[in-house]
Amino acid sequence: MGSKTAARLALSALAAVACCAGCGTGEKSDDTQPIAWGSCPPTYGTAVQCATIDVPLDWNDPGGKKIQVGVNRLPASDPARKIGDLVFNPGGPGGAGTEIVAAEGAKSGLFPASIRQRFDLIGFDPRGVGTSRPSIHCDPDLANRPPNQFPGSQQEFDNLVAANRAFGESCRHLTGDLLDHVDTVHVARDLEVLRQRLGGAPLNYLGLSYGTEIGAEYARLFPDKSRTLALDGALVHSQPAGTMSYYESIAFEDSWNRFAQWCRSATECVLREQDPSKILDDLVTRASQQPLPATGCQSSGACRNGFDAFDLLTSIQGQLIFKDPIPGFGTEGWPGLAAALDQARNGDASALAPPVQTAESNHADLAVGCADFKADFDTYPALQAQQTLLGTIAPHTRGVSQSYGYVARCQGWPAEFSNPPRETSAKPTITPLLVNATHDPSTSYGWAQLMLTQMPGAVLVTRDGDGHTSFLHPGRTQDTIARYLIDGIAPAMGLVLPD
Repeated sequence: MGSKTAARLALSALAAVACCAGCGTGEKSDDTQPIAWGSCPPTYGTAVQCATIDVPLDWNDPGGKKIQVGVNRLPASDPARKIGDLVFNPGGPGGAGTEIVAAEGAKSGLFPASIRQRFDLIGFDPRGVGTSRPSIHCDPDLANRPPNQFPGSQQEFDNLVAANRAFGESCRHLTGDLLDHVDTVHVARDLEVLRQRLGGAPLNYLGLSYGTEIGAEYARLFPDKSRTLALDGALVHSQPAGTMSYYESIAFEDSWNRFAQWCRSATECVLREQDPSKILDDLVTRASQQPLPATGCQSSGACRNGFDAFDLLTSIQGQLIFKDPIPGFGTEGWPGLAAALDQARNGDASALAPPVQTAESNHADLAVGCADFKADFDTYPALQAQQTLLGTIAPHTRGVSQSYGYVARCQGWPAEFSNPPRETSAKPTITPLLVNATHDPSTSYGWAQLMLTQMPGAVLVTRDGDGHTSFLHPGRTQDTIARYLIDGIAPAMGLVLPD
């Protein structure tokens, strides 16, 4: 749902931002006070400005303890024609908007020139994420020794629950009481504070993947406060976790099958004229029997040498996000995935290995996931039934997905399930733009259709193609999103655009 996207586009300078003493602090409590923009670390360059804003830890006690939400700003390249601010979140949960905006300041070209000219880009880090403080930290030793996410017995399920609880308690110890206040309702209320602190003009917002849930929740809570809402890669919070994992498993399996078909004939695929699905099945079988070796990780120390089938398939889902490589961001697209699979079958799975977690690693993805998407069952027979269902509909990818990760990893999670799924309807006074690809490996196209029913007046634009979200894929769909943000006018309903 976007966490992989954000991770692959992250800048190495994030750690420097975390300890930036020169960033603006936003210490004034009045929500109408202008943001105190300050300098950013040198690794971010001079094009962006950084700040934090104060928000309540608990929106049920707005006068109580405060925390800080991190933001940055990249000024419009044509100030004379500037429309206003465009707040951006790349998804996740756990994606930091400041990373992508900082990258754009370094001339990445992720945003089209028309957007750069007309808006100040505002990177938004939800509470606990990126440059926000406190951030969500957990015991790295436990993080690097994850339990089996597909327990095969009651004892293995009990071991999973105990390990999840221990890991969550380590997060509480290292993070504090923020752990109980990271759900999307809190984030949407923080976004309204940001809008006010930016001067109070109607919000222009671009959210990808999990960022669409933030935008939809904002539209529900503040229906008359927006100018444009572009929601790309729909994540609908009304679905129970088991239902979400069902549809995401179908989407992942579909994208894998399309990759395999592409790979059999594409000149860019090192596995052409072979059967990629057989290669994957063999790797999954091996990883289920013993950890996959990753000799490159052993020498670099940056990734885990030896990992299981769950981590293997999670990595593959992440690498299906972009079909085409993005130069300069370490995203090698489908050709890179094919090369990684080829290396793995020949004894070195380093290119598919999960990164080694450190004391500085952020675990907002799991904390937010367990606040919003925790399963509504907590027994081994129920989880076993879910596994059987997912394995049946996704025989190659085995039902692994980000949604299933929450189903398994939130069993025993000690923090509050503060934002369970619910049927809601957002009725903003403007026309939101919903965008989804037909073959998205993460956010199912059906989710966009479901969001459309829960947001009367919204318009859905369809990209008939592959990959997760559409704004970061140059082409007609990106152009359509840009025109909507600039003009404030949505296209006609039913627009379908090529990949």
